[in-house]
Amino acid sequence: MSRHVLVPIDGTDPSLGALEYCFASFPDAALTALYVVGPRHDHRGGVETDPERDGDRVLERAVDLADDRGRELETERRTGKPHTEILSVATEHDVDGIVLGSHGESPVSRPFLGRVSEAVVRRSPVTTTVVPEPATDVRDRKLPGTILIPIDGSEQAEAALAYALETFPEGTHTAVHVISLPFDRSRGDVEGTYLDKIRTAHERVADEILESATAVAADRGVDLETATAYGDPATEIGAYADEHGYDQLVMGIHGRSLTARLLTGSVAERVARRSTRPVTLVRGASSTN
Repeated sequence: MSRHVLVPIDGTDPSLGALEYCFASFPDAALTALYVVGPRHDHRGGVETDPERDGDRVLERAVDLADDRGRELETERRTGKPHTEILSVATEHDVDGIVLGSHGESPVSRPFLGRVSEAVVRRSPVTTTVVPEPATDVRDRKLPGTILIPIDGSEQAEAALAYALETFPEGTHTAVHVISLPFDRSRGDVEGTYLDKIRTAHERVADEILESATAVAADRGVDLETATAYGDPATEIGAYADEHGYDQLVMGIHGRSLTARLLTGSVAERVARRSTRPVTLVRGASSTN
């Protein structure tokens, strides 16, 4: 369970949505809001702004929001490259979680993460939650709500399952395993062929993975629903979450080696880029090159 959570904010709706997510999800954790002034002054409409004063106003607003919810909020303002400063503060303050809006003021529009968020996700040494919703939407839903946990039998998925069960014991949990078959044929087309044996083998593995997850949850006294889907994991995870109206997702993400980043870029990061709900990426063990 998170003890100290860092919330980078820039005054935009997604960043304030991240703050609201923290209020709802981490009632006992220490919270620190961080505003990073870029290395160059901002000129809007030909008028030079005071970035330090802008940052102080954003942080003051965050403190007011925390006061309204009976929470204490530490604040800090830094100057530099946003993702570099975010990661530096995370290390210096020994935080065990980062929660940030999905795009903030980045010029990169949906369905892609903003440059800052994506850089933090890829380099963060701790669990990171990406919140794509404005504060009002987060506040209107009762979190933790329903939680989708994609699992594949890896150590990273096991870490994500443990995190979800421990951090959100009052939520409703569903573990989903996506079966990615090496062919694009319907069940009827492959029945009785050698491809049917391949499909059956994949389904057997899926059953074993889901049974193991159910046992882990039972040991913690938590009921766990299970489901399977077929297709490309990144696509089907997002589609399943949308179809069934889950409030948030919790996924495993590999360590920070180059190979691991390439692997997670194809699944966890793709889900986070496209999700309309908060996605928590739980940092697992590093993969070997």
